[in-house]
Amino acid sequence: MGKLKDIEIFIGEGITEMYYMESIRDVLQTKPFHKKVKPYNLDELEKAIRNYANEGYTKIHCLIDMDNKVGNPQYIKLKSKYHNKTISNKKYGANCKVYFYESFPSIEVFFHYYFEYSTAQKSNDDLKNWLKHKCGYETSEKFLTKHSLHNLFKKNGGCLKRAIENSKKSIASREDSEYNFIYTEMGILIEELGIKE
Repeated sequence: MGKLKDIEIFIGEGITEMYYMESIRDVLQTKPFHKKVKPYNLDELEKAIRNYANEGYTKIHCLIDMDNKVGNPQYIKLKSKYHNKTISNKKYGANCKVYFYESFPSIEVFFHYYFEYSTAQKSNDDLKNWLKHKCGYETSEKFLTKHSLHNLFKKNGGCLKRAIENSKKSIASREDSEYNFIYTEMGILIEELGIKE
């Protein structure tokens, strides 16, 4: 029997999620590790979920940008199959819980919520441009390796607790069948992981 990894992991679509989650590790009570899905597509995401569950991880958090998934039948089926479900692992004698956390259009909504609340329809580019103007935000790996995103937002007047509250407010305002305004479930994830600050 293999050794159970009683740790949580998260799967993000790209480098932004990885660098952001790394930037808040010190303020989290539970510190999940990043596992990259490459190349990113829904087939690879499903394969990664199955593989990591089979490796004995107890929780998998999937961070999902919805800008290219709204109404996608494959995504709807994948979420229905895995979100808030348990995958049994006989080899390790344990179960793995899988959770999906959506942001529409992208994780940059949560970064925006560090500063202010909005549900106005914005594209991914709109959010990136707003953050660039607000705090110099960029999505290049060169920038992300040199800057802690959490600290960058704090330094420019942002607040993680505000982002969490705004995230919860955006979810409460959303109509289940409509994707007419921005929202993010990142606040739920971070509250579940617990914050120290």
